[in-house]
This record gives sequence, structure tokens and C-alpha cells, in this order.
Amino acid sequence: MGTAFRIICLILAFHIVFEQSTINASRFKFTNFVCDSVDESWISVHKCRLKAISRDKTTLSFNGTLRKTAKNIRVHGQIFKRASGFKPWLYNITIDGCRFLQRPYNAPAILVYNLFKQFSNLNFTCPYEGQVYVMGFHLSAEGVPVPLPSGEYLILIKWYIDKVLILSTGIYFSFEENLS
Repeated sequence: MGTAFRIICLILAFHIVFEQSTINASRFKFTNFVCDSVDESWISVHKCRLKAISRDKTTLSFNGTLRKTAKNIRVHGQIFKRASGFKPWLYNITIDGCRFLQRPYNAPAILVYNLFKQFSNLNFTCPYEGQVYVMGFHLSAEGVPVPLPSGEYLILIKWYIDKVLILSTGIYFSFEENLS
């Protein structure tokens, strides 16, 4: 009886240790999504919103229509971290959107693109015309490809066509790292 009790206790201890090691206490949550169509002659924004699916899961959706054919697309992305207001943090990148879709060439941009490409129709090269969308994009803490310190962040993306700003998007999110 004593040996059986010790074996059961040992099995329970391993189970508890294993369960605790697989629990990921990190949390990722979208907090706001802002789209500003700067040039209405180029793009109409139909949907720009977050939708709460559950307490810890929020999806991001964007739907717009390009009114003209876009052949020369530049994308400027910058990450900000909140510290007495949003301050520039880590990355400030400008890429040629058409060249990037032909052959991805910027590591941080590749990481971001790989996160949302399955939720989007941004999967072919230029020219672009008509509907563009990202629908139902969600991300869990495990899906964040790089380690982030806890905090609130903003990814500001400005979209240029022929060197003219047409759309500005702001993706706000919070991240809480696993401290255990």
C-alpha cells in the first residue's frame, strides 16, 4: 500500500509539473484598429474594425476597394511602444510593395506578412485593383514570432501609391509576456 501510494503521488507530481510547464501565461490582444483613407479618389474603406470573439480573442477585419489600378506601391511601417505616450520602438521600415510580393526581401516585413497572408487576398503581385481585404485575422501569444516585453504597442502602416499617401492604418495591441 505504501509503494502504490508513492507511485500515485509521483505520477500526480509529474502530471502537475508537466501541466504547469505547458501553460503559456502570455497574452496578446488587439485593443484598437484605426483606418484613415487620406485620398478617397484612390481607396474606399468599407470595413475597419475589431470584433471580440471571446474574452481573450479579438479578430481584425479590413475591407476596401481600390478605385484605380495600383502599380507603384510603397509601404511604410513603424512600431511604437507606449511609455508616457507612444514612442518609436525598434523598427521603422519602408518597402516596395510590388517587389516584396514578387520576392519577399525584408525580414521584419516577412514576419508580419506571414502572420496575416492566410486571412488576406494580398497574395499576388502588382497591379492591384478592386477589392482588398484582411478578414478575421487573429493572433495568439504563441503566434507572436519574436519575444516582446510586456506593454502596449502600435503598428502604424502608411500605404503610398505613386508616392502619394492614400491610407494610414494603426493597429493597437497589448502583450503580456509569460513571467513564470
